[in-house]
Amino acid sequence: MRKKSFLKYTLMLIVIGITNFIAQNWIFRIDLTEDKRYTISDATKEILENLNDEIRIKVYLEGESLPASYRMFRNAIAENLDEFKRYAGKNLKVKFIDPLAIKDKAEKDTLIKSFQQKGITPTPIAVYKEGERSEKFIFPAAEISYKDLEITVPLIKSDAAAQAVNEEVEARLLNSSIENVEYSFISAIKQITDTTTHRVGFIYGHGELALPFITDAARALSQKYAVYPVDLPKSPTLDGLDAIIIAKPDSTFSEDDKYKLDQFLMKGGKALFFVDALDIREDSINTKEGAVAIPYTNFVQSMTPFFFNLGVRFNMNFIEDVQNFGFLGFVVGNYGDKPKLEVLPWRHYLSIRNYYPHPVVKNLEPVLGRYVSTLDTVASAAKIKKIPLASSSTYTRVVSYPVIIKYDEARQPPDMNIYKRGKAETVMFLLEGKFTSLFANRILPSDPRAKTFIKEGKPTKVLVCADGDFLRNSVNPKTGQIAPLGYDKYSRYQFANKQFLLNMLDYMLDDNGIILARNKEISLRPLDKKKLQTNRTYWQFINVAVPLVFVAVFGIIWVVLRKRKYAK
Repeated sequence: MRKKSFLKYTLMLIVIGITNFIAQNWIFRIDLTEDKRYTISDATKEILENLNDEIRIKVYLEGESLPASYRMFRNAIAENLDEFKRYAGKNLKVKFIDPLAIKDKAEKDTLIKSFQQKGITPTPIAVYKEGERSEKFIFPAAEISYKDLEITVPLIKSDAAAQAVNEEVEARLLNSSIENVEYSFISAIKQITDTTTHRVGFIYGHGELALPFITDAARALSQKYAVYPVDLPKSPTLDGLDAIIIAKPDSTFSEDDKYKLDQFLMKGGKALFFVDALDIREDSINTKEGAVAIPYTNFVQSMTPFFFNLGVRFNMNFIEDVQNFGFLGFVVGNYGDKPKLEVLPWRHYLSIRNYYPHPVVKNLEPVLGRYVSTLDTVASAAKIKKIPLASSSTYTRVVSYPVIIKYDEARQPPDMNIYKRGKAETVMFLLEGKFTSLFANRILPSDPRAKTFIKEGKPTKVLVCADGDFLRNSVNPKTGQIAPLGYDKYSRYQFANKQFLLNMLDYMLDDNGIILARNKEISLRPLDKKKLQTNRTYWQFINVAVPLVFVAVFGIIWVVLRKRKYAK
């Protein structure tokens, strides 16, 4: 009997030991959630498995005083990083820090000062308790270190967090941030560990936006890419560049220039076109005659065949939107020696927020469009995939050339009967596929270019946006100070034009496919606030009393059964 008991317990210990060894060395998980919130993409796994040195992550979102919603966000980050550790192993170290909990004042002040130098600003968030609202400051950011390099990762949009006016808005904001956690961290890890630097060229030579007006776009891109100004007429080819950006050209593209662009695309180069078909002088809007839209005739005539070959056509018109609009300031008098400014809704400025399903625009804040035209796709480029990315609202009107725009439009209420008959107008397309050269039937064997000419191109991607000012940042005419790209001084809102540009180039130049992590979608399943408040005492009683009753009943049954067993 004793021998059997000894063998039984010995076998049990061996099984426990083997199970413990397996659990420590082979972590096995099954994601049973409907939205696969605990599953990371294959591209993310590949990058983490191939790390050749230690990555250190500090997350500055911690503390017992965090509101429940931000505690959930913090836990979501921890769960994602735990999943990262499965594939990175010992090469990933994670630490959560509450900067405000540091007791040493000098140490705390030094840390917060370093935050400011790195662009990490304290963010005021709303704390809701029993229907009452108060404010608390947090630092929603992380720092990633690799060797002697360091990069800051914003975890949440600071101004959006500050503008969360109620719990529902805050929940949507945090939900979109949770969906972006994987992409935010893995894109930063790839950036800090990747030794490959893609080259991006800003094309000029045809009246494109001058350097001061693309400074912030170039500055943002230079954090991840090597950025160059490229004089197209003087450059023999575009070889050596991975992507090009053309922002608001206004004059003729020669046949030679078009050939360079064409062959760049045939070789697999990526291109972003931000184009206007009509020009409008805003300083004439507040005059009696108004501002007359003038076609960019030379540009349009020279480049229409080029864009037609890609699969799109620009239209000479403007979109007016009375639902998703921006604001414009008009000088209506003087206060002493200073101009009096009146800020009014301006239907020619589009607050573009209607996005189609695509990882580039997933969870993207609105972008600003100014005097935007419509785009059409053409059937001739049948093999090209034409992906719409964004559109106006359905409350729109399309005004075709000739167009006169006056200040009075802002003062008079729009005729909603006209705008209700409108439809959502697509303002940007992503074109993907193998393009056929525009010069396919024009290069003769005797042409010196025939030896290097490519008729059928490699797979590539082209963005076409019907707003030439999409990348334009404001410049103070007196001081020369550069405003952030997308910042609107009238509404004091930071539009996401810069983030869109970064997302698009990430998508185009991403060899691993990590941007697909932006497709993650987590469903919100909020509790009924009214029922929760009304039945609060009832549910507190249920949650406390029922487990105790269950334990008591189980204990009584256990005692009764033991008595019966030993009574025999």
